[in-house]
Amino acid sequence: MPRGSKLYNRWLQEVRRSHAFRAGDRVGVAVSGGADSMLLLHFMKQFSVEGGLSLAVLHFNHHLRGAESNADARFVAERAKALDVEFVRAEADVTRIARAKHRNVEALGRELRYRFFFSQIRRGRLDKVVTAHTANDQAETVLLRLLRGTGTRGLGGIFPVLDGKIFRPFLSVTRAEILREIGSCGLEFREDPSNRDLRFARNRIRHQLLPLLLEEYNPAAVALLTDLATRARDEEAFLDQAAAERARPWRIRENDEERIPIRPLIEFPSALARRVLRQMAASAGDGTSALSHVHVEALRHFAASSQSGKSMNLPGTLEARREFEWLVLACRHRAPEPAGYLHHIDPPAEISIPQLSLKLVFTVVENLHNGEMNSEYTKSTANCIDMGKLSGALCLRSWAPGDFIQPAGIRSPVKLKELFLTRKIPIWRRRSWPVLLSGNEIIWAYGFPPAQRVAASPASARLLRIAERRLGGSPEIFGAL
Repeated sequence: MPRGSKLYNRWLQEVRRSHAFRAGDRVGVAVSGGADSMLLLHFMKQFSVEGGLSLAVLHFNHHLRGAESNADARFVAERAKALDVEFVRAEADVTRIARAKHRNVEALGRELRYRFFFSQIRRGRLDKVVTAHTANDQAETVLLRLLRGTGTRGLGGIFPVLDGKIFRPFLSVTRAEILREIGSCGLEFREDPSNRDLRFARNRIRHQLLPLLLEEYNPAAVALLTDLATRARDEEAFLDQAAAERARPWRIRENDEERIPIRPLIEFPSALARRVLRQMAASAGDGTSALSHVHVEALRHFAASSQSGKSMNLPGTLEARREFEWLVLACRHRAPEPAGYLHHIDPPAEISIPQLSLKLVFTVVENLHNGEMNSEYTKSTANCIDMGKLSGALCLRSWAPGDFIQPAGIRSPVKLKELFLTRKIPIWRRRSWPVLLSGNEIIWAYGFPPAQRVAASPASARLLRIAERRLGGSPEIFGAL
C-alpha cells in the first residue's frame, strides 16, 4: 500500500483529531477477512508505527458457512502472520445456539462477537478494539431502523465509540472508497456470499434500497444519512443530560432499586420523561433490559394509572412496581431483602441506619419542670419516654411483620403495617424501619408517638429523648413524619 495515499492521509487526520489512541495502547483489530476489515488492518498497521501502538488481530468464526468460514479464519491468520501481528481467535456454532435459544442468528452472532472483544479487554490483553464499520454501514443502519420504527436514539445509528473501548474509525469512509483503495493497493480479501442473500433485510437495503436512493433520488444519500446520525447522537446526548439533571432531585437509588415519585415524573415533558425511565431501567437492570419505545410508553401509562401494589414485567429481568406515590424499577432476581438489624441500647447511644440515611441519638435527661404542664414542658418532653415505666432492657431493631404498638393518643393497639399504610410509607422503607423495644414490648416506632404506657408526663422524673440526624445533616429533635 503506498504510504501517504489520499484516503489514508484523510483518515489519519481524523484519527489524530479524535485522540482515540495513545502511545503504548494495545489495540485489537477485528478482522473478518472482508475488504473493509482488511483495509482497516493495513491502515492500523501503518498508523501503529507512528502512534506507538501494539496490535493484535481478532477473528471470530461464526461457523455460518461451514468450510468457507474455516477458510476465512485461516486466511486472516495468514495475513496476521505476514504482518507480524498476534492472531487471537474465538468460535461458536451460532446457528445451533440460536435455534436452541430461539434467538435471531444475526443478533446472537453480534452478541457473541462483542463478548469476545470485551473479554480480551477484561483479561488485560488489550486496551481497545477497532471495528471496520463504514459510512455505508451507518446509512444502512439508519434506514433499517427508520423502516422498523425508531426515535432519535435509533437514528444515532452506529456509535463511533462503544463503552470507551470499541472504536469505529472507518465511519467516515464509504464502501466505494474502500474498494478503490484496496484495489490500488493490491490487497487480498475474502467475499462472504451471505452478504448478498436477499432474505436478510439489511442485504435488501444494501443491494436494493440504498442504490435506488443514490441513483434516483440523491447521490449524496450516504453522506446525508451519516450526518443525520451524527446530529441525532448530539441531540440525544444533550437531552439525556437534561433528563438526568431534571430527575436528579427526585430519583432515589437504594438496595439496587431505582425509585421516583410519580407526580413529578408525569409532569416532566414527554421527551425527558422517556429518557428518565430509560436511564432508570439501565441503572436498575442487569444489561438484559433494553426498553423499546413501546415498553417505555407502557411504563409511563403504568406509572400514571396503576394502583399501589401493582407490578409489571419488562424485558429481561426488569420489573416495575407501584408503591403508593412511587414508581420502582428493580431486577426480579436481585439479591434477597437486606438483612434486619438489632442493637442493644444503653443511653447515651447513637445508632446509624444507613438504609434510611438516618442516625438516632438516645439520651437521658432530667425533667426540670417539676410536674408543671405548660408550653415549655410540651416542647421539651413531646415524644419522650418515661424511663421509670420501662419494663426491660432497651433494644432497637428493624420492623417485622406482625409488630404492633399503641401510640399515645390511640385507644387500642394497632399493627404497624396499618400505620405504614396510613402514612403511605412504601414497602422498601418499611424493611429497615426502626422500632424500639423495652423487654419484649414495642414502646416506640420511628415517625410515631411513643407507646401510651411509657409516654412521658409532667410527673416523669427521667426522660429518654430520641433525636434524629439525617446522615450528613444537622441534628433535630425527632418528631412525627
